[in-house]
Amino acid sequence: MRTKLYMIALAAISMMLGSCSDSNSEFSQDFLADTPIKLNVSVDEPRTRAGYSNTEQPEGFGLIVQHSDSQNDKYNYSVWAEGNGTDWKTYDLASYLNDGTKKDVTMLWANMNDKVAIAALSNVNFNKIPTDQTSAEEVKKADLLTMPVTQVVPSTNGINVDFKHTMSKIKLTIELGDEYEFAENVDKMITDVKIDGSKVEALFQIKPENTKFGFEFVNISGNSTPVSPFCTGTTPYSKTTGTITKASATYEAILIPQTIESGKFIVSFKVDGKLYEWAYNQELTLAPNTAYTLKLIAGDDKVQPVSFSVAAWKAGNGENGEKKETD
Repeated sequence: MRTKLYMIALAAISMMLGSCSDSNSEFSQDFLADTPIKLNVSVDEPRTRAGYSNTEQPEGFGLIVQHSDSQNDKYNYSVWAEGNGTDWKTYDLASYLNDGTKKDVTMLWANMNDKVAIAALSNVNFNKIPTDQTSAEEVKKADLLTMPVTQVVPSTNGINVDFKHTMSKIKLTIELGDEYEFAENVDKMITDVKIDGSKVEALFQIKPENTKFGFEFVNISGNSTPVSPFCTGTTPYSKTTGTITKASATYEAILIPQTIESGKFIVSFKVDGKLYEWAYNQELTLAPNTAYTLKLIAGDDKVQPVSFSVAAWKAGNGENGEKKETD
């Protein structure tokens, strides 16, 4: 079923690639004709602590390449690319999706003038995110990367596959209040952390008019399901002259972009076995390639929000430095 859905997506991409193609077939001394196409892969920074980055690239991805105005389709490719970040081998995508067969494909430039349209996706069988993201490997499974339909000019430098993170990221800090002074083993004190309210299954479709991401999630389905986040670090309680550092722990989780009803986005956790729970009292829209940073303080039998802000996944204050209410 997933293979069929992805092949439908490939057909949609191919139609769009043809519609945005450009050509100038008059040339002489064509030094690029029938020469191999090199792949240069990059990932939008920064990553999640356990997700993909330029130093932690996906081991494989699906890639569509279509030359414009070629005499035949021998220069149009649908491939599965595998590599180590510098050297990438390409295989026939249909065979790979069908039974895992790796049938070698050497991609070639048609000539030096015909522009090439490309699109890429890191997980060709995506249909859900893992709900247990407490390990680095599971975070990577959730960190879907895409490159929207893009036109490139033939070059000896090859094709740049510039991936973007297309999910939403939750960055959570839990700080322990005065009730938990002198807490040292924070990783053992704070347990059962859950981020609830989002659905974890979805399909996607290609959107040619969406030039930023080139796709949208559709058929987001199932009941809301708690997601266990990845712990990115802990800070023990400390007291020096005039300075007190309260114990805290930080977490990250990757969720599917969607809108969550008011009161349904819930963070729960236990401190020394005591259950704490906080619910966001407004509608929350999770956008692609966007990070949501939430800080909570737990103590005195209650949990208090300190801040809840929205930023682009990349470094900086993000989209307009938006800060959400945290009542």
